[in-house]
Amino acid sequence: LQPTTYLAIMRAVRAAWLRGGTSKGLYFQAKDIPSPGPRLDALVLGAIGSPDASGIQLNGVGGGISSTSKVAVISPSKVPGYDVDYLFGQVEIKDRHISWSGSCGNLSAGVGLFALAEGLVKPNFGANGVQNIRVWQVNQQYGMSVHVPWNVDAPMPPLNDFPDVPLMSLAGVPGKEPPVYVELEKPCGEKPLLPTGNVTDKLKMPDGSSVEVTLVTAGNPTVFVRATDCGLKGPELPAEMDYSKILPLVEHLRVEASPLLGVQQPSDQPRVAFLAPPDAYVSSSGEEIGAAESHLLSRISTPGRIHHAHTGTGSIALACAAHIKDSIAYQCIPDESRPTVDQALKIGHPGGVMEVKGNVALEDGVWKALGAGFERTSRYLMRGELFVPFEGRAP
Repeated sequence: LQPTTYLAIMRAVRAAWLRGGTSKGLYFQAKDIPSPGPRLDALVLGAIGSPDASGIQLNGVGGGISSTSKVAVISPSKVPGYDVDYLFGQVEIKDRHISWSGSCGNLSAGVGLFALAEGLVKPNFGANGVQNIRVWQVNQQYGMSVHVPWNVDAPMPPLNDFPDVPLMSLAGVPGKEPPVYVELEKPCGEKPLLPTGNVTDKLKMPDGSSVEVTLVTAGNPTVFVRATDCGLKGPELPAEMDYSKILPLVEHLRVEASPLLGVQQPSDQPRVAFLAPPDAYVSSSGEEIGAAESHLLSRISTPGRIHHAHTGTGSIALACAAHIKDSIAYQCIPDESRPTVDQALKIGHPGGVMEVKGNVALEDGVWKALGAGFERTSRYLMRGELFVPFEGRAP
């Protein structure tokens, strides 16, 4: 058979593989794949290589960790005032399940590149060499502006009439790329920022005792708890944690918090973040991080592990929580270094330090998230035909 004949008899779909922030994922145009439902789930699971009892996703393009087991579905927006809709799926590694309930802030950076490179949005860069792509986040129902510089690594026609946008290093990612600023508008959508109305709540621990937490819906539903209340110190790297104890605790707190956050299980939401005051530590890349370089420390969960850096949506939730007086995040920040609402929060995570802005206000006795944003980097890794298993051949 000729190669073209092989292509004709195999199941192929057009896709792209992009890194967004500290994650990687498959990006599809909605028109190229089935509508959300069992057929789409089967296609995505087969392409990524899930379920895989070994955890390595050997029979697909997934990388065996939650940060590389993701999918973004992009389409022209149905919401007035927005350019594209962004539907996110978190693909479980060992189970036959995709969670379509949450968002991925890191992959949000790649949505802007994908929309331009795939012709969903026409290039129209401003005088500063940056174009604003208006994105509607379908899962969590909020709007975003993704500010894409002209010199990103994406398959677009070369543009030479703009000034160079300086490159930046992103903690947890080798190399440098131009920054993509992701700005969230009303980052908890129409949901209350504090779902219970309380700045802190009590959750039951596995031993029957209670622990103080702050529950926040901005970005993604998130549980914030003191690291010291959970047997941690705060500066630990994921490799230094006892997963036989931490992961069952994370799952227990997720289940306890889900009804309060309005999350129905099974879901990859909410995430759990262990917080601590700023302290010196050595990052996963060997960089020495001084105590004065961050406002607080965070170690946040992602399916099956503690994140190697930090989730983007979790950083949004944390930036909002940090400005709510007496929240767990607020309590972890020393008064002498507390940022104002106009300043970025510096989060010390396993990969280094990231800066995130969160704008909140107390209106009529209710805390509201007015906006948030962070810088990421993103680039195309590949695009072309993605081959998926024939029906009945995938596990």
